[in-house]
Amino acid sequence: MRSLRPPPVPTAPSTARPSPIVRIAAAAAPLRQQVVSAVRDAVAEGRYLPGERLVERELCELMGVSRTCLREALRELENDGIVTSVPNRGVVVSTIGLRDAREIYEMRAMLEGLLAERFARLASSAHLAALEQAVETLAEAYDSGSGLLDAKRAFYEALMGGADHDLAASMLRSIQLRASQLRNMTLSDPDRARHSIAEIRQLLKAVKKRDPIAAQAAAHRHVQNAGALALRLLERAAPQAASGG
Repeated sequence: MRSLRPPPVPTAPSTARPSPIVRIAAAAAPLRQQVVSAVRDAVAEGRYLPGERLVERELCELMGVSRTCLREALRELENDGIVTSVPNRGVVVSTIGLRDAREIYEMRAMLEGLLAERFARLASSAHLAALEQAVETLAEAYDSGSGLLDAKRAFYEALMGGADHDLAASMLRSIQLRASQLRNMTLSDPDRARHSIAEIRQLLKAVKKRDPIAAQAAAHRHVQNAGALALRLLERAAPQAASGG
């Protein structure tokens, strides 16, 4: 079996090398959905890399699930663009090119801007308190380098809850699934975490002032800055991939 990688985090990497994916335990959520979440999180955290083949036998053994269950989960992940079926090779982690990345960040900026603008106008005091707590939890996750994926999800769920726009929220969740490996790549930059939380605090400041225009601008700025970094990193990686190094 191949060597297993730890997920990259903004802090110094651990010497331990855990399994790239967790074993599935009995829980209330349907088994297939647990498998979908486990594989999706492994990809989002960089434990499986773009273009890497996902070996069914290994995944079944690591998670303790049947091939039927795994294949159903992989089909759902393929529909979401997380993995791709390649003839004569099997299922691999999807690779995002420059054009795809530009489109992803353009859509994210529009959707997050809309949600931030609506949050500033419509959110209740309870929604605002939930967003404040989510921002603090996210800041702690940035500082510690652990729990970042869950903290990011909680922040966006709080934002979407107060914005009260089901279609925009659904579209953003779908876009964020595609953007997960790009987010992981940008967070590997030593300065991005610091800038990211500062930008999110500016968004929070705007919504607390009930300023929709400033909130929308802060959301746009946050996504555009992340996108600019991701595109630079992709452009830098492209010649290396072409040369084989």
